[in-house]
Formats: sequence, structure tokens, C-alpha cells
Amino acid sequence: MRTGRSVRIDTVTSRDECERAGALFDEVWGTRGMVPNEVIIATVHAGAYASLARLDDEVVGASWGFLGGHDGGRTLHSHVTGVVAAEASHGIGASLKWHQWRWARERGLDAITWTFDPLVRRNAYFNLVKLGAVVVEYHEDFYGAINDGLNNGERTDRLVVSWPVAAHAEPPCGDYARTGEWSIATPDDIESLRRSDPASAREWRIRQREELRRAFSGGWRIAGLSRDGSYAIERSTETVRA
Repeated sequence: MRTGRSVRIDTVTSRDECERAGALFDEVWGTRGMVPNEVIIATVHAGAYASLARLDDEVVGASWGFLGGHDGGRTLHSHVTGVVAAEASHGIGASLKWHQWRWARERGLDAITWTFDPLVRRNAYFNLVKLGAVVVEYHEDFYGAINDGLNNGERTDRLVVSWPVAAHAEPPCGDYARTGEWSIATPDDIESLRRSDPASAREWRIRQREELRRAFSGGWRIAGLSRDGSYAIERSTETVRA
């Protein structure tokens, strides 16, 4: 975070704050109605989670999620968390997640779940190494077509992660995975590659999709992210879903 400026995370309660969260999502994703304001307003009124991150009085980040269930537990599903580009590398995303975790713990929830694109290495690092979330599912084209500034024309393959809440007194953190029995590579920067060489980016999706199908066909699990940016795959005694 920038020296001399401190981030403040506040839970959203008013219609104006819901609208500010919606505007932040539109700015980050380069679209209109990324999450419609009326959806944020209605779900917050019904008990869902939304927050704003401020530096001084400037809104620079936001998060929104709703209550759900996973593997028999009560969860918060974190649908979207975004930070403006100018502040993207200053720890605000982590502050939003930690605030989310404490909100969930105060309400006796078991875990927080969310999805991310398995090709985006920086998100894999953030989710699995920095936060210590665990991959629990893989879905091909999970959202179908999304026509925003980040996902236009992309297949929305997603990993689902679970971040435990009830079993911890403080937000857990992770580490790099030890070497697995085999691995699934990620590109250095898929977002830049999509702009500079779309054909190569599509090849990455096809190749990784085949490897993830194998990993989630039974008997394997993603143990975490290795230091070289690949997913470490190890044998599992549990059933996994694809």
C-alpha cells in the first residue's frame, strides 16, 4: 500500500453504498451492470455481504457475495471482488478478503467459496498461496459467455476454492505446494498474452482444459501452486467434482 495512506474497509449498508460498489465493479471490469445495483441492494437487505475499500475518502475496491451451502456447510459465496487498476498491487484485495472472512466468522459460517480462472497465475498465487484457500471443484465454461471488458470471447473455465472459517480463530494463510506426482502449467501472464497473441492464449486454454479434466476425473486433487507457477497434482482419497 502507498506510504501515508491507510485502507479502510466498511460493510455496505445503504443504497448509495450499494450503488458505489456497483460502479466500482463496472470500472474494473469495463462494462455496465456487472452486478446490477438492484441485485446488490436486494441481497444486502436480505443478509448478503458487500463492502467498500477506501483510501482516504476515495473508493478503490469493493466486494459482494451471498449466503450459500457447500458440502453440507453454511458458506458465503464471494461472487466478485475488485480493486481499481492504480491500486491493484497495494494489498487492498487481501484486506477485502480478510474483512470478508471476519464477517463470515461473526455469523458462524463454515467457509467462504469463490471461483477463478485457472489460467491466471497471479490469482492462483493470491488464492492458494497467500490466502490458503483449497481447490474443491473444476467447471468448464462455468458462466457461459460473459460480455465484459475482461472476458469477451473467453471460455469461462473456473476452479472453485473453499477458504475455511469455522476451524480458525484468524484468517488462514497458505504456502507454496510441495512437488506433486505431476503438474499442470500456467502461462506467465495470460492476460497480456490474450492481447498480444490470442491464438496462443486459446491453445493454453485447450491444453490446460485437457489436463484439468484428467485431474478431476477421479483419484487426484490440486494440492496447491508450486513455485514455478504450476498446479501440483497429488493422489486423493476423496471424490472430486468436475
